[in-house]
Amino acid sequence: MVNTPGSARREAASSMRARLIEAAIGQLADEGMRGLTHRRVEQRAHVSQGLVKYHFGCLDGLIDAVVGHMADVEIDAVMHVTPAQQAEAAATGTVPDAVWAAAREAWSAAMARPELVRARFELYLHAGRHPALQDAIRRGRERFIEATAASLPSDDPRAGARMVLALVSGMLLHQISAPDPELDALAPTYLLATSAAAMLFPLDADVSDPPSA
Repeated sequence: MVNTPGSARREAASSMRARLIEAAIGQLADEGMRGLTHRRVEQRAHVSQGLVKYHFGCLDGLIDAVVGHMADVEIDAVMHVTPAQQAEAAATGTVPDAVWAAAREAWSAAMARPELVRARFELYLHAGRHPALQDAIRRGRERFIEATAASLPSDDPRAGARMVLALVSGMLLHQISAPDPELDALAPTYLLATSAAAMLFPLDADVSDPPSA
């Protein structure tokens, strides 16, 4: 395919946007929201002043792009269990080796970039005080839920996906705040147990009237 001047410019712009997004993630991870400014991101990316504004319009535009990128990374790390693997587990009563491998790979992918995890929680805390950011985080969360629900053949896969999201978020928070080798070793087991529970038990009960003790 011929690389036209227009396509070359688009590729260069896409590469610069990605560079600035990565710099913003590093800045968030190291200094939090207070350290996230146009100039510091540009300095970290080793680019000319004004490029954040040129490519993202404003700091909120850059943050929105960072949240979208985080969602892409999270979706890539989603553990998928095929129908054949589910049938094998049901028939044998044991977890297939391929599913164990998928759980270990999913956790390794989630922990592969601790700076990305730190940046994510910095944004979550910031969003609690700044509602304008909440819509972007909701969109990213919805994409993760949809991707996870596709692997949960239950009556209410979205509820199961939310349970998986809560587990993963909790484990990541513990690991970046005070790393625990035991949790790191057990994380794939927890992922499998939570996924299995989401498949086996209905999660769509009416919680407005909980059962009596």
